[in-house]
Amino acid sequence: MLSKLITLCGILGIWARNKTGEVQFRHIPQALSKLNHRGPDHQAYNIWSNVALGHSRLSIIDLSENANQPFSDESGNYHLVFNGEIYNYREIKIDLIKEGISFSTESDTEVLLKLLIHKGEQGLQSLNGFFAFIFFDQRKNELLAARDRIGIKPLLYSITENEIVFGSELKTFFPFDVDRSIDDDALSQFFSYTYIPAPLTILKSVKKMLPGQLMKIANDKIEFRNYYSIEKKSDFQGTIQDAQKELRLLLEKSVERRLIADVPVGSFLSGGLDSSIIAMLAKNQKEDLRTFSIGFDHPYFNESNFAQEMAKHIGSKHETIVLDKKTFKQDFPSFLESLDEPFADSSSFAVYLLSEHTRKQVTVSLSGDGADELFGGYRKHLAEAKLRETGTVKKLLIKSGAKLLGKSSESRSSKSGEFKRKVQKFAAGFGLTGDERYNQWCQWIQNDDRANLILQKGNLFQWDSPINNLNDFLIRDQKFVLPNDMLKKVDQMSMAHALEVRVPFLDHNLVEFANSLPSNWKVNSHRTKIILRDTFKTELPDSILTRSKKGFEIPLQTWLTEEIENLFSEVYFSKNYIVEQNLFDFDFIHSIKAEWKSGNSGERIYLIWALVVFQHWYHQNIYSA
Repeated sequence: MLSKLITLCGILGIWARNKTGEVQFRHIPQALSKLNHRGPDHQAYNIWSNVALGHSRLSIIDLSENANQPFSDESGNYHLVFNGEIYNYREIKIDLIKEGISFSTESDTEVLLKLLIHKGEQGLQSLNGFFAFIFFDQRKNELLAARDRIGIKPLLYSITENEIVFGSELKTFFPFDVDRSIDDDALSQFFSYTYIPAPLTILKSVKKMLPGQLMKIANDKIEFRNYYSIEKKSDFQGTIQDAQKELRLLLEKSVERRLIADVPVGSFLSGGLDSSIIAMLAKNQKEDLRTFSIGFDHPYFNESNFAQEMAKHIGSKHETIVLDKKTFKQDFPSFLESLDEPFADSSSFAVYLLSEHTRKQVTVSLSGDGADELFGGYRKHLAEAKLRETGTVKKLLIKSGAKLLGKSSESRSSKSGEFKRKVQKFAAGFGLTGDERYNQWCQWIQNDDRANLILQKGNLFQWDSPINNLNDFLIRDQKFVLPNDMLKKVDQMSMAHALEVRVPFLDHNLVEFANSLPSNWKVNSHRTKIILRDTFKTELPDSILTRSKKGFEIPLQTWLTEEIENLFSEVYFSKNYIVEQNLFDFDFIHSIKAEWKSGNSGERIYLIWALVVFQHWYHQNIYSA
């Protein structure tokens, strides 16, 4: 039987630099078991002299064992483990056949392997897909590892004098006796952004590959190169009407590519603009499309009626998963266990539950992720446009108004609390450089709180190019927020339930197209995602087109009451534990606990949430290890 493998899974690899490094091979079975949730269908590994590769498979197309990995060519000299999907593998295969290269399967895995054999790292330029892979040329004793252009799939590594270890998740590294010392910079960044940007992980000894980056090992020498970088490469030549036609064609083709599977395929549908467009285009091509959304029993957060309206509009078979405090309490422990490193984007819990329920019906789901970063959909994009158009007098009035509002003790679970937060954050951006403003608007935890909490001061993220205009602002989000927060969240939470999520907006051709457009076609001081709305305005309900952006969050303030109370009483919030841990100031934590009990935590709810996530992770993976 010919295999037609398209696979989402987990990978690991070891390059032993000496006999001591080879001893680590004995830990491979245990390390692979840490990836079982990413690929429950089959697990295997092979060893070739100083290199070992392992794979945990989630089958998407064809379930035959012919498609299992590690995958080797007919000569037995070339080997590959691969997580992801190459959408244009058929076109690449045709080109390779013309060059006299033969194939024994119908899989994208074999196409990638043969491409790397015959084209080397240059072959990466022809790939359209999302992936992380490790390729070993046994004949030359060379290894090539790479991550996809946008950073949809993760790949981590650890380099010591004895071995180089690769893995899809941080937990994969623990059986290999890696140094578990906390990275001060990573800790500081986590307690600023609520996530840890690449190349850092929470551990000093393990790093993340960057999007569009490759690592080559030859003669035990390590070389890193960027084979791709998100930039504005050219200006679109044509009218806005021309651009709308091109946008639709690119998006239709991207959706078409991502519907290919021999397992059930559905689509996340929040009722927002982005997921509505993807679901509509998918339904046009797949009559039996199923759609899935999250609803909340909290009136401020619940927007499931928009998703239901859109599902009715396109005629999809729709399911709404309603989250309440009881569900949160029940699933909170398993959610915390699913995190491979501290990650405190509060919406990750909603994605975790959405993925769990979606996986009961389908194996693959489309999502609308990426559109906000491409076309200017966040409130900070609107704020940046407003700020650039706001005169000096008006800025002074806004700044004075923000001071009058004072520090809010209300959370984002209320309209008044959210209004005060937005005004104060907007006013705080006046007088700052583009980089300073961007950094401040990306932070969920205030600088003073972070400084008071952490004993060892780490550095915040350093930018490689300045923000001079609104397009720079958007590209910064594509390189920073998108891979480190949004895509990390979706990959981690969906793969916890062996659900593959595909993101049509992040086809690299579409990304490059979006970045070629003038910023005023995307966002101005009154509208966001202008060209995206106008392209599909005749096909979507007015309620979907005109609704304002709302963050995909959970009602932390009301749901966490009992859980926070219980977790704050755990040993890892005791004075002895905090002193022994030597990371945080206990007096400051004690004051936060008192503030929480008084009901006046306000914006500090995000600091509290981050502390709970970190301390639980630390206790499970560092203290108790």
